[in-house]
Amino acid sequence: MLETTATKLRKNLPKEIEPCFNSHETLHVKQRDDKDFVIISAEDWRAIEETLFLNQMPGMVASIHEASVEPLDKGVQLQDLDCGCGRIMNKPYANR
Repeated sequence: MLETTATKLRKNLPKEIEPCFNSHETLHVKQRDDKDFVIISAEDWRAIEETLFLNQMPGMVASIHEASVEPLDKGVQLQDLDCGCGRIMNKPYANR
């Protein structure tokens, strides 16, 4: 995590926040009143939100861990995957 002060941030905002976008760094901004804050890219924030959402689903973390150790030849091919939305992934919707 990178650190800066609120004063430095105000003086040179583009340079201070650039690592948040280019390297996915978190920028910890210190203030005199101890009301520090962090800056992350919107892309990183969306990834955090997605992770939190997936972690709320019962059994999802265990399912991901199980799938991560499953040999690729034992998995389902993308073209055979039923996404649960009324169609096979590589075929158009039946009702269109």
